[in-house]
Amino acid sequence: MKTPRIRIAASVFLVALMLVSLWTAVGYYGKVSRREAAADRTFRLSDRLSTLQTVETPAGVRFRFEKNGREILRTPEEFAREIARNELRRARGGWFFRVFDITSTTGIFWVTLGLAGQLAFTGRMIVQWIVSEKQRQSVVPNVFWWMSLVGSTLLIVYFLWRVDVVGVLGQATGWFIYIRNLWLIYQRGRPVAR
Repeated sequence: MKTPRIRIAASVFLVALMLVSLWTAVGYYGKVSRREAAADRTFRLSDRLSTLQTVETPAGVRFRFEKNGREILRTPEEFAREIARNELRRARGGWFFRVFDITSTTGIFWVTLGLAGQLAFTGRMIVQWIVSEKQRQSVVPNVFWWMSLVGSTLLIVYFLWRVDVVGVLGQATGWFIYIRNLWLIYQRGRPVAR
C-alpha cells in the first residue's frame, strides 16, 4: 500500500517543482514592465550580456553594463569600439566562433561542455539500442540513466551560461526523473542489464 502513495507523492512533488521553476523563471525574466524599461532606459543586449543602461553623468551620456561580474561605464564611442572588437574577434576566430556565437577562448570551454553534455545525452540512446538489440527485447540499462543524468547536468550548466531559460527548464525536469529512476533501481537492488 505504501508504494502507490510514494509514487503519487513523488509525482506531485515533481509537478510542483516544475511549476515553481517555471514561475521563478517567468518572474525573473518578466520583472520589468515595458513602461518601466522605457523610463529606466534599460536595453537587452544579447543572451549572455545582461542589460545596457544609458546614464546621465556630468561628462555626458554613458552606457553602463555588466560584463564578467564587473560593472562597466563607457562613452557611446567606447561602447561602439568594444562591439566592433567583439565582431572582429568573432571573425578572426573563424567559422567555429561564428557558428557557436562566441567571442573569446573562454567560450570554447563552455561550448565544449555543452557539446559533451549533448554527446552523453545522445549516447544514452545508442547504448539503450545496442543493449536492446543484444537481448532482442526493449531494455533500459542502468548506464542509460547515468548518461542521462550526466548529459542533463552538463547541459543545464551550459544553458545557465547561455542564459537560456527554455533549455534549463527542459533539462531540469528530466534531471529529477533520472535521479528518481536511479534511486528506485538502487533502492530495490535491481540487477544491472549487461
